[in-house]
Amino acid sequence: MELQCKIQNYDWGKLGHESTVAKLQKSADPSVSIDDNKPYAELWMGTHPNGPSLIIERDILLSEYIKDNLDAIGPAVRQKFGVAVPFLLKVLSVGKALSIQAHPKKELHKALPDMYKDPNHKPELAIALTPFEALCGFRPLKEIQDFIRKLPELSQILSKESVDSFLSHGEQGESDKVLKPVFHSLMSCDKDAVANSLKSLLERLPNEDESTQKHLLFPLLQRLHEDYPRDVGCFAPYFMNYMELRPGQAIFLNPSLPHAYLSGGNIIYILF
Repeated sequence: MELQCKIQNYDWGKLGHESTVAKLQKSADPSVSIDDNKPYAELWMGTHPNGPSLIIERDILLSEYIKDNLDAIGPAVRQKFGVAVPFLLKVLSVGKALSIQAHPKKELHKALPDMYKDPNHKPELAIALTPFEALCGFRPLKEIQDFIRKLPELSQILSKESVDSFLSHGEQGESDKVLKPVFHSLMSCDKDAVANSLKSLLERLPNEDESTQKHLLFPLLQRLHEDYPRDVGCFAPYFMNYMELRPGQAIFLNPSLPHAYLSGGNIIYILF
């Protein structure tokens, strides 16, 4: 069965013919006109209500077809997940960094269904089709402490209490208790203070030697700031693991794990 898949035109997507998502849409329907000034970010394949796939030859939504043809998904899937495709497959064409996010656990839907409407906890698997960059989870405490010590522009906008507690903490013990306050201090920092701090850091780093620039992630910081000037997310790589994926490599992300896809082209992305 050939599917007509939903296209999402989020701002971070690659533009026009640069986007694999746009090319996939065009290959499935030659009548589609690609707008080179428009972002084509995601292609969705599945039964999600925000982007359901259509069976072309039958002119019926995949979700409706499954309801009338239960054998299409089998008894084991129906018993565990109900009458639906138990995953959402996406193709992403990333032109610039996505926001930092973490998918909620199932318990949050049960406790706050009006706020967390999706009953699934949505762990995800991302497979690189091209070289790809991502932030995934928090760095070891020692690495974050090193960055804070070497970046006065960063440490000065964080609360002194959280920084002192964080820098004095060893590798042993409950690291979350000292990491959470210092990261919260960053993310809730005054916007003007963040902007001024980024300006100072971007003015200082070009004067450092190449080794120092590389260690302090200067090229990545520059790119993030070009796409999102004055944004607190530019400091995220100093707290989160920076990963470079080659084609065929993958990362698995559990619920509640903070992550952000940065750049590099295309990935297949599966939400469970």
